[in-house]
Amino acid sequence: MELVTRNEIYADGIKLTQQRYPYAGKANVKIALGVVSLATATESARTEWVALGQNQDIYLPRVNWLPDSQTLSYQWQSRDQQTLKLNIVARGMLDSPKTVLTETSAAWVNLTHSLHFLKNSEQFIWASERDGFNHLYLFKQDGTLIRQLTQGQWVVDEVEYVDEQGNWVYFSGRKTSALEQHLYRTPLTGGNIEQVSERAGMHSVVFADNKPVYLDYFNSLSQPPQISLHDEKGQQLNWVAQNRVDNNHPLYPYFGLWQLPEFGQVPANDGQALHYRLFKPADFDGNKRYPVVVRVYGGPHAQLVVNSWSSHDYYTQYLLQQGYLVFQLDNRGSAHRGTQFEHVIYKQLGDAEVDDQKVGVDFLRSLPYVDANNIAIYGHSYGGYMALMSLFKAPDYFKAAISGAPVTDWRLYDTHYTERYLSHPQTNAKGYEASSVMPYVKGYQSGLLMYHGMADDNVLFENSTKVYKALQDEGKLFQMIDYPGSKHSMRGDKVKRHLYRSLTDFLDRQLKGSE
Repeated sequence: MELVTRNEIYADGIKLTQQRYPYAGKANVKIALGVVSLATATESARTEWVALGQNQDIYLPRVNWLPDSQTLSYQWQSRDQQTLKLNIVARGMLDSPKTVLTETSAAWVNLTHSLHFLKNSEQFIWASERDGFNHLYLFKQDGTLIRQLTQGQWVVDEVEYVDEQGNWVYFSGRKTSALEQHLYRTPLTGGNIEQVSERAGMHSVVFADNKPVYLDYFNSLSQPPQISLHDEKGQQLNWVAQNRVDNNHPLYPYFGLWQLPEFGQVPANDGQALHYRLFKPADFDGNKRYPVVVRVYGGPHAQLVVNSWSSHDYYTQYLLQQGYLVFQLDNRGSAHRGTQFEHVIYKQLGDAEVDDQKVGVDFLRSLPYVDANNIAIYGHSYGGYMALMSLFKAPDYFKAAISGAPVTDWRLYDTHYTERYLSHPQTNAKGYEASSVMPYVKGYQSGLLMYHGMADDNVLFENSTKVYKALQDEGKLFQMIDYPGSKHSMRGDKVKRHLYRSLTDFLDRQLKGSE
């Protein structure tokens, strides 16, 4: 892998970091898989190597021992991520691994953490999107399919626990609603799916090692995170952290202003449903017209329109108190909706996603209480990329944009993430060019604020400086705020306080003018 020099700019100097950063299209590390036998009283430590095949330009995203600790499984993924193989190899026969099943896709195969080998039989549970939605399947160890355990137009998130004695597999998923995560269980022998968790919202669970008892990390739009202990049927046994919003809670003085959103759907250009949520101020007046801030992420493997508590919503609630509406829409390409919804973005980013955000703005314009001339878009990371693409490609839809730590040229991002969605730069050069922000700079008119951490080691600062230079060369006026020493997440109370004050000031000047 190529050794590159990366700059990190701090207030008192510049740090030059030598790093093997795998830019899209460049060489990855060469991978080997070995089994280490520790030293004993009579034998020295030794490493034996698994025969991975002639092709060295691959990924090994998952490696797991089987319950007998004598057999190893590893998932072999092609560089283009269109093929995923589950291989099994026994100790003592590391030169003869066997492929027990293969997943393929014309776009990409999503990885999961749902592989589970049973202890009492030579079978395993595997998650696959082969029918268009992520579901669970039971296989023999030789790769023979026994049965599909779950099915339908909804997705399984992850296998959480397998109770072989009780004949249950517990899993998290979105069967009840695409906007909530619940715990379910279904018999290993096949049968109906039972919902275990009850309250509407997001349930993230952690099971005990040897008993179907679990901790439920729960939250919703109206309930900050709680932790409780539950039995195998979901009945609550005890609180670990109730976090009740009573008069001693730090949120209590503000809870009367805390607003829950309205949920809804609008159709994308291809007819698929797009979920949105719309927040209104506590003193909302349907006879007034309000400026709108569209808060966006828009990238794959993420979802904003959910019934979930999020620290990001603190700023949303503040914007409501300043007289804004806040709108969020999960465009095509985002998570938990199946492959048809996700794969639309394959080989060209920032196209379908921007189209869908425009559909959202068309919906906003239809509302009598929306000031259609004063709509801004704000996002960070992929959301920062979306803010730029939306303002540059659809300036008649957005009066202003805030772009935080954006990817602006996908050749500057890493191999595994970028090539999953855009393929290799050599085979999809036009897609990389069309997915970059740079070709659309000339479409920019006005109303842009960009910010970036100057020591960002995820989305490199160079992504923003390229846009700065291009806009300057075009004689375009814009604003930028760069934070010395800050990484991608913009951590630290002082940094965040300054950032949010700056964003609010910018929005007030752009959308409220002389008010």
